[in-house]
Amino acid sequence: MCETLIADGIASGAGEKLATFAIKCLAVGGGFLVGYFVGGAIAWALDRWVLAHKAPDQLKKACSVICGIALAIIVALIVFGEGGAGLFGGGGSSGDKKGTQAPDDTGKQQPAPVVPKEEPKKEVPKKEDPKKEVPKTTPGDVRIAILGEADVRPGKDGEGMFYQIDNESAPKTLTELKKTISDRRDATKTEVVLVFRFAKEPLSDTHPEMKRRSAWVKEAKLLSRFE
Repeated sequence: MCETLIADGIASGAGEKLATFAIKCLAVGGGFLVGYFVGGAIAWALDRWVLAHKAPDQLKKACSVICGIALAIIVALIVFGEGGAGLFGGGGSSGDKKGTQAPDDTGKQQPAPVVPKEEPKKEVPKKEDPKKEVPKTTPGDVRIAILGEADVRPGKDGEGMFYQIDNESAPKTLTELKKTISDRRDATKTEVVLVFRFAKEPLSDTHPEMKRRSAWVKEAKLLSRFE
């Protein structure tokens, strides 16, 4: 029984291929006939409207044959080439070359991809800057503010009034500051510590006034610091 089924399957497959081949051959023959008649119609029209019935019959017949052969070749390329399976083999109109159908788009909305939730970033505690140690005040401290270029006014002999003692409103020149500090040292009989600070914009170390101040402090052997 198995041998009978196998034989039937082989016979049915061979018969299907033979029928397909025959249909393709008929299509090629039909293409030749159509091309033959179309070529004859074209030759007749050219002979009547262009050549004034002067074309020989052999030329008109050759035109029909050439047109028939050309159309038959075109049909043969279609049915026996890659397009043959689609035209006569029942293959799908879409999909791969083997005739398999592409999967249908049912129109169902695809589920959105699941995006993993990001864990909240842990805040790194900021490192606190170490607090600067404030030097201890002494009874002999004299706080002196150094003014910026924009706030300086000329004093006696054209000398700039760069210095202002905190408890005094009037600025002083370096010469006046020297006298004030000297008088205080003589009156208090204690060691004086000069505590300098910049009122607004600091002056650079290369500024002429800063050089004069440093030379005086060093020469007079005074204790000083900057806040």
